[in-house]
Amino acid sequence: MRMYPHVTPKVAEAIGLWLAEGDTKTNAEITFTNNSQELIKFFGDVIKRVFNEHGLNYRIYIYSATEEKIRFPRHYTLRYYKDKRARKPYCIFRVASVKVVNEWKRLAEMIKFDERYYADVLRGFFAGEGNIKEGSHSNRTIRIAQGTPNKLVEDILRYYGISYRFSARGRSYEITGRWNWKKLADIRIADLHPLKKKRFWRVFNDFKEDHYPNNKLKNSIIELLVEPQTSLDLARKFDRSQARIQDILIPLKKCGKIKTFRVGSKNYWITSKQRGVIISKVKKKYLNSLGEEDKNAAKLAKEFGVCWKSASRRLIELQKLNLVTKSSTGTWSTVPNQREVIVL
Repeated sequence: MRMYPHVTPKVAEAIGLWLAEGDTKTNAEITFTNNSQELIKFFGDVIKRVFNEHGLNYRIYIYSATEEKIRFPRHYTLRYYKDKRARKPYCIFRVASVKVVNEWKRLAEMIKFDERYYADVLRGFFAGEGNIKEGSHSNRTIRIAQGTPNKLVEDILRYYGISYRFSARGRSYEITGRWNWKKLADIRIADLHPLKKKRFWRVFNDFKEDHYPNNKLKNSIIELLVEPQTSLDLARKFDRSQARIQDILIPLKKCGKIKTFRVGSKNYWITSKQRGVIISKVKKKYLNSLGEEDKNAAKLAKEFGVCWKSASRRLIELQKLNLVTKSSTGTWSTVPNQREVIVL
């Protein structure tokens, strides 16, 4: 086997790219397909350095809906083709040589089993087949697309102590958990692909921000809830997502430290120590009217120009807040109340 003293992390990254998105079965040429021009140029430059003495013809085929003339360095032969289905241009790097293909495959076999290059190979593999999913409730998932389980990917992930699950339905490896993100950040898994790099570090930095001491954020929220606040209000004040704020509010409500009131289409939160009850301006009009005399739903509906069902719904909502009561004759009246009524 030929020795390659010039093997570098960049060569290992290119091998990872090729294993992810190259044609590993053909014996006639080395090919690599991607819609990132930066990755195509990176891969081509690596191949050119490794096999520089062979005098090869390095070709890049460029496909787009409009035969867009994308430029590459002069040492590449460029061919432009139309692909009406292409939503964005994509490129195929090709270099033909049976001898070079065999040497490249031997090099790939040597590198992919060398633990010194595990991080570099995985970085290349992720650039080709990786993506980042952001969901609700601070759900962040790193995915590596694979139709079937891949032993190399699993060996590398286990080597770095990264837990994962393979989803046959999703056809991918799925990695979650701040501890796993930290390990992947340490080996800069996304740094080879310009767009994935930007997204990874944005999400990861937000992930770290979400995990500032929970008690500090929780206590700060409770302090603000002496006055009614929506989760959006709190999210803006603390520069967090609404999902993150909800993750704090809901447990606080379950343990009785805060309570919530529905006003219009919004939920307002307030500490349980505050004896106030929060209502809308519309409900306040019903209270004022019933303060003058007892009335049934039909009379209130006529007074406010709404249908009977709408008036009845408002009355039932006020009844749940223990602000009004209904008599056996169907009339409604206010309930003597010591609590402050907060109108929003």
